[in-house]
Amino acid sequence: MSLIDLPQTKWGGGTGRQVILKGDFAKIEQAVTEAFEFTRGPGLEYVDSATLRVNATADCKARVMMCGFPSPLARGHWVDGGLSDGRYRENAAPVSLNLATAAHLWGSEKSNQWYAVYALAGATDAIFSLKAMPVIRVASQDGQVVTLRNNANGANIGYGFTLNELAGAGLLILSGASRGLLRAITANNADNGNAGTITYGGAALTLAQGDWGVVLPATNFRYLGMAFNDASGNLAPFYQEAGLTTYRSPRQLSSGAINGFILMDLGLVAPPTAYLLTGYAAAAAGYDVKLAVSYDGSTPALVVHGSPPATAFQSERGAIPFACQVLAGGRVYLNNDNTANQAVKVTGWRE
Repeated sequence: MSLIDLPQTKWGGGTGRQVILKGDFAKIEQAVTEAFEFTRGPGLEYVDSATLRVNATADCKARVMMCGFPSPLARGHWVDGGLSDGRYRENAAPVSLNLATAAHLWGSEKSNQWYAVYALAGATDAIFSLKAMPVIRVASQDGQVVTLRNNANGANIGYGFTLNELAGAGLLILSGASRGLLRAITANNADNGNAGTITYGGAALTLAQGDWGVVLPATNFRYLGMAFNDASGNLAPFYQEAGLTTYRSPRQLSSGAINGFILMDLGLVAPPTAYLLTGYAAAAAGYDVKLAVSYDGSTPALVVHGSPPATAFQSERGAIPFACQVLAGGRVYLNNDNTANQAVKVTGWRE
C-alpha cells in the first residue's frame, strides 16, 4: 500500500531541488486514490466485559490515518492539535484493549464512565495499538485549574493519572461556551478519589459545571469510538458500524411520570460525541405509551402515543421506537404528561 510509503524519508533531506523518480510518482498517484478509502477508521468490536478489539487479518488489514479527534463544530473534520503526524498505519492482526490492564488506559478504571478509544503509533511505528482515555466533565474552574466531575454529573472525581502524565497533551472542550476550543495541558494531579484536576495554558476558557471535554494524547493518534464502562465496572456490550453504535441490551434513560418537559442529561446512556439518539418508549400495567421530545423545552418536536396491547411481550405492555437529535451538552427534553408506568430506553446513538 502506498500511503504507508509517504512522505519518503529522502524528501526531507538536504536543501534545494530534490530528485523524484518515476516510482515516486506511482506511489503518489496510488496514495491519492487510496485516500478516498479512509473516510472512516476501523470499527471497534466488543469482546467481553473488559475487552475491545480492532479485528484484522493479513488479507483484510485494519488501516488508520492518524488524523486526531472529530471536530465538535464540523462533522467530518478532524482536530489533532499539532500532536499527530496524520500519517498512515496498518495492522495485519487483531489488536485488543483490556480495561483491566493498566497499560491499556490512562488513569485507573472507573465505573459509569465513557472512554474514548484511540489508535496510537510512535513516529517510526508502521502499526498501531489501542488505549482508552476517560472522557471528562467539568466541576469547577479556578484560574486555569479545572476540577473534574464524574460522567453522571453527580459528584467530583479523580482518575488516578500519574502526576503530570498529561502535560503536553491537549484539552478539547466538547460542550458549553468554549466548545471547539483546545488548550495545551501543563499539569495534572494524581488524585484517585474526588479531587482530580487538570491545568491548562493559554487564554482562559469559559467553563461551567457539567461541560464535557476530552484529552488529546501527546502522540500520533486517531479516535476510533466510545465505550461505556457501566455501574458494575463492565463494558456495556455493543455493535459499532459506520458511526452508528447499538447497545446489545437497551439502557434506561428514565422511568415513571415526567410532568412537563424536563431536560434530561444523557451522560450515562450516550457519549458527548453523539448527535442522534435512538431508543423506544414503553409502558406497563395497561397504560398508554406516551413520550414527547422537545428541542426548546416547550414545543414538541416528536410525539409517540399508543394504546396498550392486551398482553405483555418481552416484559413490555406496549413499546414504540423513536430517534431524536441530541442537544448541546448531551441533553434532551422529555415529557409524558405525568403518566405513570412509563419508561424511556436507549438502544444506541450516532456520531
